[in-house]
Amino acid sequence: MHISKKCITFVPLIFATMIKRFFTISLLMAVTLTISANSVLDSLFSVLDAEVNQSQLYIARRQARIDSLCRLRPMSPELQLRIAGEYQHFQSDSSRAWYLKLENADEPLRAKAFINLVDLLRASGHFNDAITLFNSDKRSPISSSEEYKIAWLLYNEAAASTPIPDFQTELLDQAKLYHDSMMVSLERESSVSRESYLWLEHYRASDRHDWKSALEFSEQLLALTSPEQHLYAILAYGHAMIYEHMGNMPKRSEWLVRSAITDVRCGITDNGSSWIVAKDCFDAGDIERAHRLSDYTLTNATFFNAPTRFIQNFTPGHMISNTYENEQHKANIRLIIVLMLLAVALFGVVGAALYSLHQNRRLKALNMKLIALNRQLKETDKVKEQYICRYLEVYSDYIRRLTTMARKAGEKDPAGFMEREMDNFYRSFDDTFLSLYGSFVEDFNALIKPEARLVPKPGERMTIEMRIFALILLGITSSAKIAELLCYSPNTISNYRVKMKNAAIGDRDTFEQRIQNIGR
Repeated sequence: MHISKKCITFVPLIFATMIKRFFTISLLMAVTLTISANSVLDSLFSVLDAEVNQSQLYIARRQARIDSLCRLRPMSPELQLRIAGEYQHFQSDSSRAWYLKLENADEPLRAKAFINLVDLLRASGHFNDAITLFNSDKRSPISSSEEYKIAWLLYNEAAASTPIPDFQTELLDQAKLYHDSMMVSLERESSVSRESYLWLEHYRASDRHDWKSALEFSEQLLALTSPEQHLYAILAYGHAMIYEHMGNMPKRSEWLVRSAITDVRCGITDNGSSWIVAKDCFDAGDIERAHRLSDYTLTNATFFNAPTRFIQNFTPGHMISNTYENEQHKANIRLIIVLMLLAVALFGVVGAALYSLHQNRRLKALNMKLIALNRQLKETDKVKEQYICRYLEVYSDYIRRLTTMARKAGEKDPAGFMEREMDNFYRSFDDTFLSLYGSFVEDFNALIKPEARLVPKPGERMTIEMRIFALILLGITSSAKIAELLCYSPNTISNYRVKMKNAAIGDRDTFEQRIQNIGR
């Protein structure tokens, strides 16, 4: 066969072009996957931030659920075991106290309480106490793979915590025995339970470092749970660790955040994921989020009373806190410099300052009106309400005049100035109103469905919805008038009123009438 020189030259060119296209397509796919992973992680972080902000609400709900169980009668051993389980990952001291009440219960409740107490002591970092209790004559024969798993984790974690090599070797040998027993028990249980089968294969794959297979079985276990269950948080944490072994750090971070989100939603204070997420954020330079998560985790660790969790979090938490404070200090220095520059610029507006002095005389007259109104306070309920309404009108007018003056005086941020004044106004209104109707917040929430009840932000005594209905209680029912007093749009006020009517207990049409009866 005859092949021309042109053909011989052309073949390498085609081959080179194909290689070039292959690398271009591979690069585009890698970039696309990276952007997609970052997008998912950013979205999950947004969810976690929002949930951490209302974590106290979730903790309060869990405590309320436990309190309702404690009020049930009769207080059977089964109910005591359930209460102890609710406290298990929430408050270690309370959980331990409830488990101890079951020392004389009948089997298998006593055995279940015993092994759960051992697991609680393990999770709390009391390894010596847990091992002593586990080996005491109170222990019933181990009858399930879950109990073998607790024993395995106990000895494994105790070995990791001791600095003495001989003790560590002895503990690890014991941990291996329980691990082998767990695998035998799982193999027996796997014939009747799909979950046991998945756990068995998951452990087998992990033991031989077959992380791809372990990941597949972990995904199937996750599919059997709900993101609203604490077990999901535990499985998601393990899922993240598999990705870490595989070297896929974006996926590791993603599943750690998923685990932390579920912990928050379940009101869990024994957090295993959030402190790692906080450290990752710190390493990535996201100091503010790291500080927020570290503060949340340390607060929970203190509440749960687990030495291991507190020690785990203290060193990175202290480092994060110091870095955050340094950043805040630098920001304050920058702010001071800006304020000094503004102060220098104010010398150029002396004329505006003189005009402000003239306006101050008018403001003093308004203050005299406020003083006169103050003398009439507490004469009758009607006089009180009229006083507050007039007080609001004068104060609102006061703020508008101040804002106008600030704008004429050269204030560079009149909107921010007005916002600060409005914050002062809201605080003053809250203090004044609640001095007359001290139980208004509780009475208001009593008319709302439990899931829609309002909790004021830290540093505030009432929410915007509460202020709106406080004015309605005072007889101001016009949305336009309320909007004028609170510096909102009438449409916003109407939307809030409709929202709270929809959340009311009972007839929504009589909700505002019931509000007006508060304190009467």
